[in-house]
Amino acid sequence: MKNIILLFTIIFSLSSCKKDDPSFIFQVDNVNVTLSSADKNRLKTDIEFVSIAYTDLFGSNISQNELENIITTYKSFGDKSLVIEMIIKKFILNGGTNTPTLEHNNTASIEAFIDECYNNLYNRAPNAFEKWYLTDFIENNSDISAEMVYFSMMTANEYRYY
Repeated sequence: MKNIILLFTIIFSLSSCKKDDPSFIFQVDNVNVTLSSADKNRLKTDIEFVSIAYTDLFGSNISQNELENIITTYKSFGDKSLVIEMIIKKFILNGGTNTPTLEHNNTASIEAFIDECYNNLYNRAPNAFEKWYLTDFIENNSDISAEMVYFSMMTANEYRYY
């Protein structure tokens, strides 16, 4: 009996030791991953931010009087992110914006809308994940409007930088 167990042990030991077949070895290439917004490191001044936001939404320059009123209000608040949201919301709610149209029933149209938003607001193309995520989000939420997308993108940190 001991001989049989010893024989099976030797057979299993010899049969389990095989050299790896080199055709099954995978190689991984090194890839440098950076954010496409990583190169944006210059913060817009208050006047630049308001002027650029107005131009991005209306396609024209803001009047000097309106700019001064907004900047005075902006500087009087401590929480700048709240004021930025209020400024963008005021611009959008006033109407007459040049936001592109958003058609929920056509994936190609949604992707073109997203490309246009990124080019207009961030001066870059969206990466694959950004495009997929926003396309999926807009397709699954029919109550999302072009103004909502613009509001969310213009109040994001990336919009504050060049």
